[in-house]
Amino acid sequence: MSQTGSGPEPAAARRGFPALDALFVGLVFWLLALVVFVQFFTRYVLNDSIGWTEEIARYLLVCVTFAGAAVAVRRNTHISVEFFYRYMPHAAARALSTLVDLLRVALFAAMTWLCVALAGNTRQMMTSVDLPKAYLYGFVAGCFALMTLYIALVAWRHARDGKADVSPDVAAGLEE
Repeated sequence: MSQTGSGPEPAAARRGFPALDALFVGLVFWLLALVVFVQFFTRYVLNDSIGWTEEIARYLLVCVTFAGAAVAVRRNTHISVEFFYRYMPHAAARALSTLVDLLRVALFAAMTWLCVALAGNTRQMMTSVDLPKAYLYGFVAGCFALMTLYIALVAWRHARDGKADVSPDVAAGLEE
């Protein structure tokens, strides 16, 4: 039973809108699996491969990779070295954690800017479909922008809570 007058629980609040990015990654992953299956079926069963499947599978893999990286940034579950934090004094670990958070924000902001510049300067078309490659680079830039937003929120949460390590912010299970 829920208590009257109390707001939503923090875990329930996190599962709302931001979990849509994980749903998007899952949908693109299954679209990738379908395209690869069509490629396999037409090549090895029908012995007449469809030309666009290999290129589209490659671009879908890029999309899954960068959208999945955004989900990992939101959850703060990227690989990190936790060894030194265990043996440092709390104040030094806190300072190092803050520095790492600020460097991650700067890195993702710089990558966003570089991808936007790349998308703006790319004039090539995809080989098998009549679409500009700038769309793919724009999607990657959007993923980096989302990662920048997410890591800024993670850094703010770490500063607010006084976190002094780089351990993941969520449990290892599949909550979402």
